[in-house]
Amino acid sequence: MATRAVPVHVVLPAPSLARSPSLEDGVTSTTERLHRSFGCELIQEAGVLLRLPQVVTATAQTLLQRFYYRKSLRQFDAFRVAVSCLFLAAKVEEKPKRIKDVIGVFYAMFRRRKWQRSTVSQQLVDLDGATFSQWRMWLIMVERQVLIDLGFSIYSVTEHPHKYVLYNVKVLDGSSALAQQAWGYINDSLRTDLCVRYKAQVIACAAIFLASRFQGVALPENPPWYSLFDVDKTQLYAASVVIMELYKQEKIQWLEPLTETNSFEVDDHPMEEEEDVQEKVQETAKAEVEKEIAPQEPTTEEKNSQEIKQKLNSSEKRRSRWDDGLAKSRRDRSKSPDTRSRSGSRERRRSRRRRSRSRSRSSDRSRSSRSRRRGRRTYSRSRS
Repeated sequence: MATRAVPVHVVLPAPSLARSPSLEDGVTSTTERLHRSFGCELIQEAGVLLRLPQVVTATAQTLLQRFYYRKSLRQFDAFRVAVSCLFLAAKVEEKPKRIKDVIGVFYAMFRRRKWQRSTVSQQLVDLDGATFSQWRMWLIMVERQVLIDLGFSIYSVTEHPHKYVLYNVKVLDGSSALAQQAWGYINDSLRTDLCVRYKAQVIACAAIFLASRFQGVALPENPPWYSLFDVDKTQLYAASVVIMELYKQEKIQWLEPLTETNSFEVDDHPMEEEEDVQEKVQETAKAEVEKEIAPQEPTTEEKNSQEIKQKLNSSEKRRSRWDDGLAKSRRDRSKSPDTRSRSGSRERRRSRRRRSRSRSRSSDRSRSSRSRRRGRRTYSRSRS
């Protein structure tokens, strides 16, 4: 199919908007809108993972929307165009990323969205494998095609409505909460083709209008506030309706390409078979362990033996309590007043005996000392 001659303007002409290449190739308007939104969601998610500023993702989404007014979804699928547009937008906004980083992020998203692979090892791409080489080749090819179809006039088609929001809210004496919510509406509007249908000022006013209605903020009506920014009322309401219709759409997990050859149909991850075998082995081992740990119902004999053991244990407990009671009663009896008086009299007798013995010993010592002194005196007199 030959490329149509569409002038590169900030706003595309009505004939180009009425019949896109995808519609001419038999794609319904609903299907085309879903694939466009899917590609923009991929760009937004990848931009967050790559830590790119919002201006890069906005430029990439604008490039994608404009590209599909030059080429059909039958020729280029939304996934590959999203990869190439983000890689190109990062260079346009002077925030370039290495090609292996961009492919690595999109490959992980592809594995998670398409095949529900959640582990890190299942989402990594082999930089020396055939998959990386293939993705790198078609990324460069699609990037070159985007540049050719847009006439290399990237800077003239990337005007964003974000720069008008803060200024317009300040002119209207609005709050920061109003500006923040309007900013969110603008980010969501990039998933639609409003960026090629209306001027950036119209989209900014539509976002402010929706934010004011949601927060219950009254805007000037006489004269109308949007007339200050040279915005038509019909365009304002039309853009607001398109943004609100976006929230009725469910989140898209994955969409198969509409091209003749589906390069994403087969999952050729090199470690896939080994990982599946390991998962099955782990699941089998886990089931066996749970089966061993799970409690089993006891048989009749086991129940009878358990009852007998319980009865024996209860009888032993009663006997031990009886023995403890006897021992306690004996201790209490030993501590009765009569017993205490008898034991006290014995102690007093013993103490008297000890005192008498000590007195007798001391008297014996004194007698022996006196006799020794007399003997010394007698001996000294006899010598003299």
